[in-house]
Amino acid sequence: MDTNPKPFRDLLDHHRDLFVDPLLWTYRHLKLVGCRFEDADTASTESTQDDCKTDDDERPCPKVPSDAEQLATYPIAAVKYRCLVNILVGKGRPFKTLRKGPQFYFTDKPVHRPRHTVFYRQGQSDAHFGKGLFPLVSYLHYTSVNGGRRDKFEPCPGPKGTLNWIGQRILEKRLAQIQPKEWTEDPYFSRLLVTNLCDKEYIHLYEAEISAELLGALRSPTTATKYTKWPTIRRRKLPYKPYNTFADRITAELVAPSLLCSPEISSLSDEVNGVVRCGTKRPSEPESNKTYKTERIT
Repeated sequence: MDTNPKPFRDLLDHHRDLFVDPLLWTYRHLKLVGCRFEDADTASTESTQDDCKTDDDERPCPKVPSDAEQLATYPIAAVKYRCLVNILVGKGRPFKTLRKGPQFYFTDKPVHRPRHTVFYRQGQSDAHFGKGLFPLVSYLHYTSVNGGRRDKFEPCPGPKGTLNWIGQRILEKRLAQIQPKEWTEDPYFSRLLVTNLCDKEYIHLYEAEISAELLGALRSPTTATKYTKWPTIRRRKLPYKPYNTFADRITAELVAPSLLCSPEISSLSDEVNGVVRCGTKRPSEPESNKTYKTERIT
């Protein structure tokens, strides 16, 4: 079996199953292109403080659940989203603007729009966004991934609106084929901050560095005749508890310099698949050795 790295064009020629919606990518797709997950050091994100007052702390335990506690425990995605916005956005907070995330582009065509929200930093003008000078942060709730996949295979109703049992079995079979064994290694997270209703202990952060060469291969796969390196997706998890320090800890993580930044690159364009985060077109002739970092996603 030939295990030598192959150009992206050759991969597409020999593996036509790569031509699928990003929601339908599996571990096999990541393995084909040489993309993998890597656990980042989480020592700096762990905390053992208590939420409630101690003998030396006169602060009482709040009677109303804080935004951090609701973000961790509330079972409704819209409430989790609102709580995260309360933590990150507004006067005196690190982020100021919310926008719908950009579309995923392939062969210069939009093929998918993730259901995530992009946060912009305070003190950065729209001109900076247009030039892609600063990394951004995006938020995704995992139910939107599972729901999007179900929508792909949802069967039509049976006669007179009855339940389509055969279609339902096909739906469950297809979902079982693409859902990862471990949800934190979902290939869809290659560019995403993620929360999950099933995880009340941690918020998950994903980060990757994408080269201009890879962006070019995605933009024009027919000309990608040389091997293109795909990124390693670094993941870490931040504990919600203690709730009273969560806002400070998540803020410190999101505004800290990226672990993926090389020393000589102080400002990274926040592009993904040829489109900058503000929605404007990427430069037509990027430097071939320049790198770009995807947004951090909770």
